[in-house]
Amino acid sequence: MNRVALMLLGSILYTSANSYALDSSDVGTYAVVHRDGHVTNFTFYASVSATKWNIEQKVPNGSWSNVTCETDCILRDSNPKAIRRFFPASVLKDIEPNCVHNSAFAFCNFTHTSRPGSKGYVMVALVTQQPTPVRLRKLSNERLAP
Repeated sequence: MNRVALMLLGSILYTSANSYALDSSDVGTYAVVHRDGHVTNFTFYASVSATKWNIEQKVPNGSWSNVTCETDCILRDSNPKAIRRFFPASVLKDIEPNCVHNSAFAFCNFTHTSRPGSKGYVMVALVTQQPTPVRLRKLSNERLAP
């Protein structure tokens, strides 16, 4: 294989791998939505610096506590195989998710295949026997003040 073909192949692989990543439009403050539909007080802030995602949870005194770390719990882009582990095939027929994850959870945006312009958010707990999705509502593009 010649040099140009290798560069082109590398470029295609890089682009397709990154198509499963979140982007700066996903930065913001989120709240967990209860099963009955009400927005809870459980909030967190998702941010990105270069390519590193960070999640901070709002604690009762109003401050923010980092729930990501520097080694085992770094959030990394989720590839198609990981996404198939997070969501049943029946769900993946209806949504196109993009996620970052660590060993404990995945933070994902998704679009409905029937409504391409709409965007939703979900956190998937990975410490349960089966991955457990938790619906989220984006409250703000900024970190909310205490």
